[in-house]
This record gives sequence, structure tokens and C-alpha cells, in this order.
Amino acid sequence: MKYSLLLLSIILCALLLFVYAGKDYYSILGVPRNAAADQIRRAYKKLTMKYHPDRNKGDKEAEAKFLEVSKAYDVLNDEKQRAIYDKYGEEGIQQHQQRGGGGAGAGAGAFGGIFEEFFGGGAGGFQFNFGGDMFGGDMGGGDSEEEFKGEDLKLPLEVTLEDLYAGKLLSFRRVRGAHSDNAVPKACECRNKVIRMEYVNGVMRRVVDNNCPECQNRFDVMQKTSDLTIQIDQGMKDGETITFYGEGDATTSHRSGDLIFVVRALPHSTFQRFENDLRMRLDISLKEALVGFTRVIKRLDGSNVEIKMDTIIRQGEVRQFRGEGMPLRQDPTKKGDLYIEFNLLFPTLLSEEQKAGLAKLL
Repeated sequence: MKYSLLLLSIILCALLLFVYAGKDYYSILGVPRNAAADQIRRAYKKLTMKYHPDRNKGDKEAEAKFLEVSKAYDVLNDEKQRAIYDKYGEEGIQQHQQRGGGGAGAGAGAFGGIFEEFFGGGAGGFQFNFGGDMFGGDMGGGDSEEEFKGEDLKLPLEVTLEDLYAGKLLSFRRVRGAHSDNAVPKACECRNKVIRMEYVNGVMRRVVDNNCPECQNRFDVMQKTSDLTIQIDQGMKDGETITFYGEGDATTSHRSGDLIFVVRALPHSTFQRFENDLRMRLDISLKEALVGFTRVIKRLDGSNVEIKMDTIIRQGEVRQFRGEGMPLRQDPTKKGDLYIEFNLLFPTLLSEEQKAGLAKLL
């Protein structure tokens, strides 16, 4: 029996190498294995913009990278395929696709056959069920990881309109409560646990209430310092979030939640933002309104744009200047529009000579 167990251990190790051989889709996108869907989408958009063939004419390496990123996103963006990949790696995905999308069973059949070659199937042999979470899932009892996930920490991130126009990297150091790597909750055999089921946003969830002192001290907490970099992308909007997964505060009863920054755009002295467009008010003299003028306006990145008007302008009139607004989030090379509302400044005093001149002209 002990030789059978030894042989089983060897085969399991070989299987692990087999399962995780091939390309690491998470590394390709630059996200952790527990990344949420929105983080995967952000990483995909950023990388496809970087390696897009239109931006890298004739660059075969960039073209290959673009295809690699697209393939990784296709798998990780699909819940079913991602689950198969997490369990069986790239080989499992390939078998799943070859069999016409047969689900996790496609990968399971291949691995089950390997075991059958050594131990046989049916009565008297070893039985393996690959339908569950083979590596690290619920193996029949115990506390779920969802139960131990702590509350997310949401913080406002005040940024200027200039930051949202040009983009910016913000680096900071954070000291937080954390657990040691791979910390396992201390065992507790209490029977004070109250579990109920409730609907949250249309999804059934298990809710656990527990006042047991032992359960409130399942982990040892230590201080951890993290160096984080916040990337403000061009065209981001007020209210968007930037998430650092697992960077919240851990406690003696729960693991770290997520650290979520909520973008808050500060008011600007010149411009107001409306989606991807900018609006401003420009004071002009009566003479400028009648005979035209040229004015230089400073963009949000510090560069200048020349505004030239050669037609009569009425009080409160609004003119549109295409491509002088905010960069588009999905493609910063494109911009919204600038709308200028003109405010006429009438003279408060005219000489007799000026009055006579105006009377002749008008």
C-alpha cells in the first residue's frame, strides 16, 4: 500500500508539471491569479494599445505579442475557460477547444486516463473525481476562503484635471496589517456559528455570524510595508476605481481585502469637463467681438493652442473647436472637443470722439 501511495505522489507531481506547463496567461497580462474581471480587462486594453499592429508597423515581435495577449484575454475573460485553465493549464484549454467546448470534462478525461493506466478503473481500483477543485479547493469540510476575506478599503484619490489629461504615476508607501505568506487559520471547534443564506444582487450568498473569541483570533497579524504605484491613465473619469487586490488591512479574524482608490477630480480654474469634452468661458472686448481677434489658450498639458476668430461674435455665443478636449480613455490619441463660451466686456466709458466715430460706423 505504501508503494502505491508513493507512486501516486510521484504521479501527482508529474501531473502538476504537466498541468502548468505551457504559457502563463496571467503573466502575459501582468495580473495576479486572483485578479478580478475588471483588472483583467484593464490590463488587456493597456497591452493591446501598446502592441497594436497599427502602432507597430512591420514589427513582427509586437504582432506576435498582440496575438499572445489576445489569446490570454480570450481565455481569462471567459469564466468557464478560465476555470479549466486554472485547473488544467494550457493543455486543458486546447483539449477543451478541440472537443468543441466540452467543459472541464475535456481535461479531466485525459488526466483520468493516466491514472487508469497505473491503477485501473472500476471496482477494486482507485476512483478519482476531477469535477471538483483538485488543487486547493473544498476537499470536504473546513472553512471557505470567502468566509475569511476581509472588508475592502475604499479611499478617495484626489487628482487634477491636468493629471487626467496627461496621465500620471503616483508612488507611495503603505504600512498595513497583514498575515504571513500562506497563513492557515487556526482551528476552532466552536458551535456558535450561525449560517444563513441571502440574496445579494440576485446571487445567493452564505452569510456567517460568529462571536466566538477563538474565531476572532484565527490569524497572527504583523506589520507589512508595501510600495505601490498608482497609474492615472489618460482620459480617466471622476468616479472610476483603481484596485490593488489583497492590499487592504488583514485582521486577526480575516484576510486582507482589496485596496480601492476612487478617482475624485478637483475643480479647475479654467475648464469644466463634460464626458470627453471641455468647456470654458472667454472674456473678449467689444472691439474683438466686432472685428475679430487671435488668442492663445494653454492646454492642460502646458502646450498652447491658437484660437483665431474673424467673424462677429454675439454675447454668450458658443463655438466648438474639434479635437481640443480630453483624451479618450480607450484611445488617448483621439480627443473630445473644446467649447468656448464668449463673454463680451462692454466699455464703461466712451469719449465724445469715440461716440461720434461709432455713430458713423454703425
